[in-house]
Amino acid sequence: MKETEVQLGVLGLRLLQRSDFFGFSEDSLALAEFIQPNQADNKICDLGSGSGGLILLLWAKNQQADCFGLEIMPQNVELARRSLQLNAHLPELLQKCHFWQGDWRTPWQYFAPHSIDLLVSNPPYQPAGSGRLSPYPERAAARTELFGSLAGLLASAAWLLRPAGRLALVLPQNRQAELKKLLAGQNFLVKRQQNYKKLLLLEAQASDK
Repeated sequence: MKETEVQLGVLGLRLLQRSDFFGFSEDSLALAEFIQPNQADNKICDLGSGSGGLILLLWAKNQQADCFGLEIMPQNVELARRSLQLNAHLPELLQKCHFWQGDWRTPWQYFAPHSIDLLVSNPPYQPAGSGRLSPYPERAAARTELFGSLAGLLASAAWLLRPAGRLALVLPQNRQAELKKLLAGQNFLVKRQQNYKKLLLLEAQASDK
């Protein structure tokens, strides 16, 4: 399939995309702009990082942070890693950003508990069993909860985040009630939210205990 380069519009960052993958979207860009940089965020993680664009933009906002993308589809991970090499004019980026192939349902395989300061995700919007599946595996996994539910994502987030760490998500507005119920069940406190078209951008804080 054809590969293209996307200009991310900051620091000369470029991102590789493939036409048969779920590409870096306006939704992820909106989430990156919604997240407020905090110099206390020494360790940032994107669960379900896809082709890696969100992590690159967050590193551009906080270049001292160690940034990790965890993605289950190996082809996406390979593409994201090649995007890092595409940005070799920024050696700090290559030192600070890492893309790992793995399953966010088992975060203990990759991270210590309560070790992440800022956790972000643009998770699949459709619950399992709903909607039409794309014939392309990478697109299907990005759109539909084939590899874990929203509840599972938030359970992993609670395990990963340090006390009072931050979580930022983008989801359809029609899942707002479900999201807030699940956040409360994991002792998250909603701090900010913003509507963007038919989407909800939300920041929550983990329990401080």
